[in-house]
Amino acid sequence: MSTPSTPLLASYGGGHANIIAALASKLTEWGTTPTTIGFTTAYQAFLRQGLAAGNVSALIEGRRDGYEHAAELATPFLPEQLHPDITAAETRDYFAIGLHDLIAEHGEQEALKLIELQGRTAFEPIATMEAFLKELNPSCIVTTTSPRFELALLRAGKHLGIPTLAVADIFLQRERGWVLSVDYADHLCVLNEPLRDELLEQGLQGRTEVHATGNPAFDPLMTLRDDTTRRQELREQLGIADKTLILWPSASVVKAEFTDRPFVQSHDVSAVLEPLCEARSDYAYMLRPHPNAPHGLPEGARHGILDPGLSPTEALLVSDVVCFEVSTMGLQAHLAGIPTICVGFPEIAVFPHYCNTLIAKDLNEMAGQLRERSLAELQHTDASRLQLTNATDAVATLILDISRQPETCREER
Repeated sequence: MSTPSTPLLASYGGGHANIIAALASKLTEWGTTPTTIGFTTAYQAFLRQGLAAGNVSALIEGRRDGYEHAAELATPFLPEQLHPDITAAETRDYFAIGLHDLIAEHGEQEALKLIELQGRTAFEPIATMEAFLKELNPSCIVTTTSPRFELALLRAGKHLGIPTLAVADIFLQRERGWVLSVDYADHLCVLNEPLRDELLEQGLQGRTEVHATGNPAFDPLMTLRDDTTRRQELREQLGIADKTLILWPSASVVKAEFTDRPFVQSHDVSAVLEPLCEARSDYAYMLRPHPNAPHGLPEGARHGILDPGLSPTEALLVSDVVCFEVSTMGLQAHLAGIPTICVGFPEIAVFPHYCNTLIAKDLNEMAGQLRERSLAELQHTDASRLQLTNATDAVATLILDISRQPETCREER
């Protein structure tokens, strides 16, 4: 006899929260009642999508007294409250949990040294997660591939014999260290078959079952270009209805940790695209600032516009070509069938390694490709593209499958 499926789903914010939101919504639609926990900005993101969710404080409800000493010790290390989706109470609990488990493992003085040197990157509260999981008794645990609290949940579940599943957003470049560790998740869902095979060759064979399902957050891209009415409305509002629109999504930092070369700035992009648009009157361009690095429209940008705050999906919907250095929007555009040019950093953008997207060594080469090729010539063939599948259904089905354990196995925990 099997138990009802009661999965626990958890993640941090950003694109990772969109993965968990898609899965929680699908499981609810299918009649399952998942428990959903949002760390940092994910909690409010879940609530905005109509999900019943808890925040980080749910991990210690009923056991809060045991964390008060750690909360007091953590006070000098609390960051300034800047994000509107994170309350001071949530930050306090997050640091209290992290420091509490550091003290239990290393002692108070060593724990304080660790947090002073490493900040929240020192946190991996496995003991707290085990206590929470024993109370909740979920049928399985689903997270994305982030470190700290998500990783602690997976490892705690592994220790307790609860089935665990991690869902990757893109290509796991930063995450390889813990993804390849001996006590990672029982199951891992990744973007495509080549990445699956790569991870198995690197050490996951026989340790973690790897599934090439795609990313549930990318599923809406399958039908993005079908919404021609909304595309026309938005393009008219932007004043570019009769133009071929080049989208440039900016990087979030001046340079990546993997290179000494800086990323280009918005004024560099504008300086190259202005002459192009003078020569090709059918072209216009839109600069999209990264949320963590806002900027204005450069002086002299006669043929350019600044993204007025469109959602990522809307920005892609109105665009005809996407040129980028390292933005995830480059991958999303490629998956949606929009022509893309990766400029300068294909090794950091990663996805050009798995497909035949156009690459330019610098902005001038990018402008040359735009000038010399028609839109049809910039377009990728289906054979050269990474392909989308219905990832949400595939991953949700897997969640239900791994949740179906004999009652005796669950009692042995």
